[in-house]
Amino acid sequence: MSTKRMNILECIEVIADKAENSQLSESFFNEVDGQIRYVSRKLGINSIQAVVLALMVNRSYDTRIELNDLSDYVGCKYIKMLRYSADVEGLVKSHLIACTMGRADDNITYRVPLVVIEHLKNNKAYKYEVPKDLTTSEFFGKLNEYIDCRVHEECSIEGFQDDVVELIENNLHLDFASRIKALELDINNLVLFLFVCDAFIQNREENVRQQDFAEMCCNKYHFKSVCNLLMEGNHRLQKLNLIEFCNEDGMVNREEYKLTDDAKRNFLFGVKAGGSDYLSGNFSSLLVDCRSLPAKELFYNRKVTDSIKQLEGLLEQNNFSDICNRLKEKGLRSGFACLFYGAPGTGKTETVYQLARKTDRNIMRVNISEIKSSWVGESEKNIKNVFNKYRYLVEKSDVAPILLFNEADAILGKRMEGAERAVDRMENSIQNIILQEIENMEGILIATTNIAGNLDKAFERRFLYKIEFERPDVQAKSAIWRSMMPDLREDEADKLASLYDFSGGQIENICRKHAIDSILWGEQNPDFEKLKEHYESEVLHLGNSERRKIGFR
Repeated sequence: MSTKRMNILECIEVIADKAENSQLSESFFNEVDGQIRYVSRKLGINSIQAVVLALMVNRSYDTRIELNDLSDYVGCKYIKMLRYSADVEGLVKSHLIACTMGRADDNITYRVPLVVIEHLKNNKAYKYEVPKDLTTSEFFGKLNEYIDCRVHEECSIEGFQDDVVELIENNLHLDFASRIKALELDINNLVLFLFVCDAFIQNREENVRQQDFAEMCCNKYHFKSVCNLLMEGNHRLQKLNLIEFCNEDGMVNREEYKLTDDAKRNFLFGVKAGGSDYLSGNFSSLLVDCRSLPAKELFYNRKVTDSIKQLEGLLEQNNFSDICNRLKEKGLRSGFACLFYGAPGTGKTETVYQLARKTDRNIMRVNISEIKSSWVGESEKNIKNVFNKYRYLVEKSDVAPILLFNEADAILGKRMEGAERAVDRMENSIQNIILQEIENMEGILIATTNIAGNLDKAFERRFLYKIEFERPDVQAKSAIWRSMMPDLREDEADKLASLYDFSGGQIENICRKHAIDSILWGEQNPDFEKLKEHYESEVLHLGNSERRKIGFR
């Protein structure tokens, strides 16, 4: 029969049609030789595989196909089909067919994947592509695809395990894959751990039930052994602190399991779970690249200036590494916690930015107001995740970043003694976690606060460097005026600095208003009387008593 102008699917149809009750005889092969050679050449398979594939495509409506189904169709003994087992296995390895095995009866069955059918319908040869050089998102998408196939019994446990190993081996450029391989888990424990990771990533499920592991096990005996080890707490994954028992109302549930915080931090950092980075929880954190920070000249009183210079020297990388090593040698804590406190607008946050820029340190900036959650337990989890994320950044970075708790008044206040309300207990719990984390921290924490008088004594002891940002003195204010408004004469800047007790932030506001006037009205040189209107508006919110103190006339 001629194969001219025939496509792959038409050739497969002819092969399947002629194979019925043919007993796969020599005459059958002679009759459809052209179609077999065409399919073999297009798909890169041998003649026996071309026939087997044609038979399976013909029966693909049955979803799962057993070899005895094919022997019945062609009218031969089952033992004859068994002779082609190696060819069938070749089709499985080429992903042209999938081997499935149900746990209920342990029957080996096969199916033709939908993607193969779609290619054949479009007269295209399906060529399996090894999943390599994937992005993190693509990697976990492919892993979920494999797990989903296994859960729905659309592939054998052996095939599933082979796919998982191939996925990891071909994507070792990904941090997750390289860390997983370094665990050196046997294949059975590897797929169990990946299953728990996938459940968390795809569905944001904390708990995995014992029975969910069934499809990840080789057989019912293996499943029973896994369950016994898990319930006793003796499973390999538990001993490696990768998974742990779930906790319900303070009671351990030995039939449900979840990833440990260490496992999430070490293996899933930066991985999107439920649409967001799992470590970011219900709060926001911003990683600021120090290279994006513009240079800005800051002016302080002499005491603050000296303290900032000393801290800048400490944070210079060579000095910092040497100091940390020496502290460790002496058995002392190597982490540095610093507190910047003082009135608003005195340059606390901007100082952190300039320190980061000058010492080439990125900043992990945490929005403290979003850490606190109305849900019991969420705030504690959020604050733990902050330090988990920062700890990972320190481990992964050549230069330790700065952890910035900006406007941290809400979490640094005095702890409630004998707290009875749930909110008060939560506040105490958050503070206890922070105190413990600071104690064990490696890296640099800087907290800024406007109110230091209410600082808990325990926090006061944890902060090695405490710098008070006073309102600038006359000399510093004059320098700020000249830097922000270069057209001011030196005597005018000195006069402004003497007359008005403004912070650097307030001076900047006035300078911005002058700049807006210049844009709108073309006023280039500062008009002293016009500036006075801006001074008045800047202090309106302070009240009459404050205005009299400043000395306006």
